[in-house]
Amino acid sequence: MFFEDWRGYLIAGFSLVWIANIYMSLFCLLRQNLKAEKIEAKIKNIEYNDLKN
Repeated sequence: MFFEDWRGYLIAGFSLVWIANIYMSLFCLLRQNLKAEKIEAKIKNIEYNDLKN
């Protein structure tokens, strides 16, 4: 980082946690979106089968 002493380690530690939180948040949003699309597809498939029969 910018500092070569203990302050650099402190800043690097906080930035590592911050970046990890961003990646985990993005992964969570992506997973929720995929799960919602899967549920919608199942509902449409059930409705289609009901109309077909």
